[in-house]
Amino acid sequence: MNDSLDASLPKKLLLATDLSARCDRPLERARQLAAQWQAALELLTVREGPQVPAEVVQWLAGPEASTEAEFDARRDIAREFDGCGFPVSLHFADGDVAEAIAQAAGRMDSDLVIAGAARANTLGEMFLGSTVERLARSLGRPLLVVRQRARAPYHRILLPTDFSAAARLALATAARLFPEAQLIAFHAHEAGLEALADAAPAGGVGGNLGPRGERFLDACGLPPQARARVVIDSAPGAPQAAIARYVREHGVDLAVLGLHGQAGMLRLFVGSKGEQLLRSLDCDTLLVCTEASDENT
Repeated sequence: MNDSLDASLPKKLLLATDLSARCDRPLERARQLAAQWQAALELLTVREGPQVPAEVVQWLAGPEASTEAEFDARRDIAREFDGCGFPVSLHFADGDVAEAIAQAAGRMDSDLVIAGAARANTLGEMFLGSTVERLARSLGRPLLVVRQRARAPYHRILLPTDFSAAARLALATAARLFPEAQLIAFHAHEAGLEALADAAPAGGVGGNLGPRGERFLDACGLPPQARARVVIDSAPGAPQAAIARYVREHGVDLAVLGLHGQAGMLRLFVGSKGEQLLRSLDCDTLLVCTEASDENT
């Protein structure tokens, strides 16, 4: 990996976690990425107030008990990451989860935010719907939602595309962050609605979208070595179902989704409802938000 490529990789990662066993998978992936990129890892725990009896008892005990709990947490993290080879620190914040994470990411100048579960919610419950919308809009940096165990670095990355500015940003971001992974630009189209000249035959990876696909890759401005890692595929069907099926059937490790910044709603590429699509994916998901126009090129 050359020096210019190293310079483009993330240097600071922020993991949002409640430090419970529910956050083991995001923690594993954060550790793997920090080691891969030799990046500093910041862990953030957001306290919304007492949620369970034990926390109520701690809250009633006053600030001394809270200080002791934080000391214990810092000690455990130090043990967990002893000898890891990259800087690790733990931070605490109070208040609304999405706001606290966004503020911390800005204050720490984080390059990537990694989502962990909060309180009694599952990972999906916390980072789907209104919370992920608010976070994706306010972060100004990619948001990684982790579902799977970090058994290996990301190898096969799916980039659903509608040929928009958001899709171009998603592809460029994936190419920059994961310089050794295979990149699959995938277009799901309603049967009969695509021009025959642009539609690729359904089937395995490597189908093309004709001139439209080439124009899309040209517009992404990828360096030659990155473009060589991109293959194009397409399939007919409703985008949400087609994308989820492709992830399951082709061993996709990560899906990178371009989000259109649009007032009043979170609109994923292809016009799907973001919450439904995110719930349907089995793989980890990287959300990249842009305020660019929705116009296709």
